[in-house]
Amino acid sequence: MTKPVPDTTYADSENTMAFIQRIIPGVCKIQLSMPFRMDHVNVYLLEGSPLTLVDTGPMMEGVEEDLLGALRQLGHEPSHLERIVLTHTHPDHMGLAAGLKEASGAELLCHRLAAPKVSDYRGAVMEEMEELLRLSRMLGLPPDLMRLNQEMMDQWLEVAGSTYADRLLEGGELLEGDPFTSRVIYTPGHSLDHIVLLLPDYRLMVTGDLLLDKITPNPDIYPGEEGDMLSGLPAFLESITGLMDLPVIQALPGHGNCISDFRGRIRDILTHHEQRKRYIVANLRGREMTILEMGLDLIQFVQADTSPANIFLAMREVFGHLVILEEEEKVIREVREGTWYYHVE
Repeated sequence: MTKPVPDTTYADSENTMAFIQRIIPGVCKIQLSMPFRMDHVNVYLLEGSPLTLVDTGPMMEGVEEDLLGALRQLGHEPSHLERIVLTHTHPDHMGLAAGLKEASGAELLCHRLAAPKVSDYRGAVMEEMEELLRLSRMLGLPPDLMRLNQEMMDQWLEVAGSTYADRLLEGGELLEGDPFTSRVIYTPGHSLDHIVLLLPDYRLMVTGDLLLDKITPNPDIYPGEEGDMLSGLPAFLESITGLMDLPVIQALPGHGNCISDFRGRIRDILTHHEQRKRYIVANLRGREMTILEMGLDLIQFVQADTSPANIFLAMREVFGHLVILEEEEKVIREVREGTWYYHVE
């Protein structure tokens, strides 16, 4: 097996403001800046045959120029791209896919559940926003705060284009390459359409947003078949647990630094969520709370600011823990006038 060598970092050349790290010969991390609270995204170039880009960055002023400049600094014209793989369809990861595909003719691959959003990005985001508005009462979210969150989400409407996928993945496929063959692993939780790529010959894994070095990914929230509300957290925990025994010595995440202690990071995340579950149960003793109230309490506990974005993210995480705790019969949910309330015995 090939062991990763120390990174070589290039930055701020005349061609690009992106940071470039050569993980091993032929595997390059390109870090692109974004004007959001998560201020960067990592995409990865596999310099083999086919020349492959994993994720793309958002369709925003400056980002495309930085990506194209980074490709050229590495000796590749954008038209040389032969394959684009999307780990998931959040716009910071797939925003430039349409333009890059058109410019290069590259084959675009994604999970089959990503196909509707890839083909009609704006329509899919509008539908997601409508569903969140419908679910806001269940969350205990007042209309004014929901409007602020909707305004926050509006910024994502214009940062990705629409195109079509050439190949839809299920998980388990081998993507042949010379020398970089990768195995697709379906890893839902952060989003329903999330995949990671294992490069078994090099013991590397491109993890998208499934595994990050400093923070825990926020779980998805989405409507169930019966009009109720579901969380991606149970699937997320199952996904990362299922990776534990794979022969990975370095994870290449969608944000932050590369992860050398792969199993240790997974254990840390699992411990974090167990601790949060215990905190919620203790906090519910002797009182009843909505998801909003518990989210605000969590923000105060971790000493974060009460911006609409933080409130919504905290609510999503709290709800995921409540789903698991309810299944474990450690909390009880009651519904009154459409709002979900929780307490313990």
